[in-house]
Amino acid sequence: LFVVFFILIPVLSNQKPEPLPKEMVLYVQFDGPIPEFYQPSGLSSLFDDPEMTMRDLIDTIYLAAGDKNVKGLVARMDHAPASLTQAHELRSALLAFKEAGKFTTIYSSSYGEAGGGLASYYLASSFDEIWMQPMGIVSIPGLNAEMPFARAALDKIGVTPNFYQRKEYKSAYENFTNEEMSSYNRETLERLIGDIREDILSVVPAQRGLEPKVFDDYVNQGLFTAQEALDAKLVDRLDYADIMIDEIKEKVGKKDAEIEDVFVSIDRYASDALNKEKQSNNIFHKKPGVALIYAVGAIVPESDEGSPLGGGSQLAAADEIAPAIMDAVDDPDIKAIVLRIDSPGGSPTASESILRAIERAQEKNIPVIVSMGGVAASGGYWIAAYADQIFVMPSTITGSIGVVGGKVALQDLWDKLGINWQGVRWGENSGIWSTNTPFSKSEEERVNAMLDAIYDGFISRVAEGRNLDKDVVDGLAGGRVWSGKRAVEIGLADQIGDLNNALDYAADLVNQTNRRGVNIYVYPEVKSGWEYFADLMEGQATLGQYFAQMHDILTFISPLNEAARQAQSPQDYMVHEPVRLR
Repeated sequence: LFVVFFILIPVLSNQKPEPLPKEMVLYVQFDGPIPEFYQPSGLSSLFDDPEMTMRDLIDTIYLAAGDKNVKGLVARMDHAPASLTQAHELRSALLAFKEAGKFTTIYSSSYGEAGGGLASYYLASSFDEIWMQPMGIVSIPGLNAEMPFARAALDKIGVTPNFYQRKEYKSAYENFTNEEMSSYNRETLERLIGDIREDILSVVPAQRGLEPKVFDDYVNQGLFTAQEALDAKLVDRLDYADIMIDEIKEKVGKKDAEIEDVFVSIDRYASDALNKEKQSNNIFHKKPGVALIYAVGAIVPESDEGSPLGGGSQLAAADEIAPAIMDAVDDPDIKAIVLRIDSPGGSPTASESILRAIERAQEKNIPVIVSMGGVAASGGYWIAAYADQIFVMPSTITGSIGVVGGKVALQDLWDKLGINWQGVRWGENSGIWSTNTPFSKSEEERVNAMLDAIYDGFISRVAEGRNLDKDVVDGLAGGRVWSGKRAVEIGLADQIGDLNNALDYAADLVNQTNRRGVNIYVYPEVKSGWEYFADLMEGQATLGQYFAQMHDILTFISPLNEAARQAQSPQDYMVHEPVRLR
């Protein structure tokens, strides 16, 4: 294997890419979620260019806006980005591209055929021309938030949910504890959907030359055939992709040219143009540095990267993020930190570890700016509380300053099945985390005391970080979820803006005009393909040792399943290390 690699690498590395055409049209394909940051996976990462991240894509569009050789941009949409927030950030870059005098065209067989139509159309409306296949549909039926309430079913099978919340709006496990939606949960969802509706109606109709009331009526209709969508001015052309390609080639004066001599994929353009921009900057190393650190996914104490059985899930691990913040602080070139958060929360102890690292950075006079993505709620907001400035997008789900925790009790289920659990205990509350019995009165008192302490700690940190009275924060908190727009109005965030706005703000703090005046370093540094390969080889050796001792691997898996069950609960900060006799 190594011989093959050492033969291939020099050959592949000497292959020079074809030069870009002097006049070109960029091509981008939207096919679902766009990653916030690059994570190598598989041996192909040794040879392939890194996957474009959200920031790469947006930076490339802005760069192309100032490139006289780029005449326009055409997009193919198969699936919408992950959220309205991603669509909103892309819209800003596309509108800047159009303002530079370049055309934009988007094509899709349908907009929202398999769901997600509003997000698809929200992004599509920022293009000059919207094309659709003649048999396609436009589906923009608004927003629908629904959830199942399983309490009656759980009662029938003997499963008792023992969960407690701080406070009334914290509804994470309501669908297990209730038979129907609470008024608090309904109020939160109605307010959130209302804010998103208001944002969409302030943007999309204007782009399509429609009145907000007209577009609101279209949303009420929801589903449009191709001809209906054309008549309603929701799309501009009903035709096929090859026709669109021919017309664009003619528009740029290359009617008879080959496709590859006109259209350039945005990742190929980025690889060439961004590298040239860096190489042309002779004082690159003299610029002040800004560290960019990502907190994406559920917040947990430790990453699962070292597991020989693999992880793969995207987690915001405190044992990676907190050291990355401190590494940035210790780097003399770093003058500010931007923390990008896209997280629904998780472990309070892990959140506290990250927050403490931010506090230490500020003690060293390194400002910390937060950019919130699609969601920064609960623990995701906890780690943002001390930031010097918080940027949100209008549709960012934020807040949820509250705590919920507990367990499910299976005692009635075991009784129905004729299973009788027996055991020996030391300690009145030794069964506090056992799922075989509900909380006793003393166990319930201890759990609630813990939740009170965590909630008090949460609002105390928000009050300190946002410079608000603790009672004011308590009034804003209560587990409520806010849109980004509303979070700015009530003081939980500072400005509406995307990641680039946050980077511009950081640059201004270090006396630069904008983000192009600083060097942006991602922490922790992304592993190269060879580093990933080395880890993979090491992991394969470790995995081989486990399989060589099958008894040990089975012993290893058993407590892992139990720990995984605990990790599904918001109480993942509770230490769970079962004692076993062998």
